[in-house]
Amino acid sequence: MTAPLKHHFELLTACIIYGTVGIYMAYLQDMSVGSIIFYRVFFGLSAILCYLTITGNLGQLALKRKKNYLILLGILYVLQMFSYYSAIRYLGASSAVLLLYTDPIYLTFLAPLLLGEKNTEKTIFALFLGLIGVFYVTRPEGGFEQLEFGSSYLKGVLFGLIGGLFSSGVIISVRYLRNEYNGLTQLFWQSAISLFFLSPFAVSVPGNVLAANLPVLMLFGVLITGIGAVFYIRGVTGVSAITGSILTLLEPVSCIFFDYTVLGNPIHSGMLIGCVFILAAAIVISLNDSFSLKKLIFRDKIAFGKNIFVRKNKF
Repeated sequence: MTAPLKHHFELLTACIIYGTVGIYMAYLQDMSVGSIIFYRVFFGLSAILCYLTITGNLGQLALKRKKNYLILLGILYVLQMFSYYSAIRYLGASSAVLLLYTDPIYLTFLAPLLLGEKNTEKTIFALFLGLIGVFYVTRPEGGFEQLEFGSSYLKGVLFGLIGGLFSSGVIISVRYLRNEYNGLTQLFWQSAISLFFLSPFAVSVPGNVLAANLPVLMLFGVLITGIGAVFYIRGVTGVSAITGSILTLLEPVSCIFFDYTVLGNPIHSGMLIGCVFILAAAIVISLNDSFSLKKLIFRDKIAFGKNIFVRKNKF
């Protein structure tokens, strides 16, 4: 396999892995969102440490300048994941991941204020497409008149939109730190800082519940935070920003695919229409050479399983 194809394969594999988040959330029982995130990050961080040890790259974890912003990154990551996973609990993975991908909408407003980035006609057009997409994704099949105040559906929509907001914060922080710390180093420290803030949730899980969910938690952490993140970082370093941004759109598509085929959750027409508009907005921004921040979203966003790594941390 040639080098370019290898990097394409690594990035696509990472996005497919990130798309399985809904399956794990469905199989984890009797655990709060906070405790799920803690153990997922814990096992993922352990996998990353093993990888760095085997490859002899532990030295790259050394702290440099901007340590306070690493703490901020960890906090924003926790808030993003908490909002995203809560949205999955209320809405299902398909709608939640699409709402998480609304971060370009927030970046259109935040980037000029925080980073001095200027909006262009293309970014405004992408914002318009994204807002249309959000309208269709959040619209119940029976219309908005079916949406009751305080309902689980409304809570899921709010968590999803808030998750997109925190995701944009993670992206801006990653952008600010990229000259001091590479992607894997940022991933390590944001995960370690996350564990500190999530530690109360670790002891809140009864022993029998933790034991019953432990195999799924270990696989969840190692696959999403560990293997998925490493594939993602290796992949994005070998492709252009535009190619990476387009390939990464496989994440929400795969999430919807697994949600429908594996979990059997219904997909209404509004979700598909909204998916088209939100992904179209992402493509418009990624093809806009003058809007450099959006290019960096897909190069530096780990999580998310947007996560961002959230991705898309994803990351």
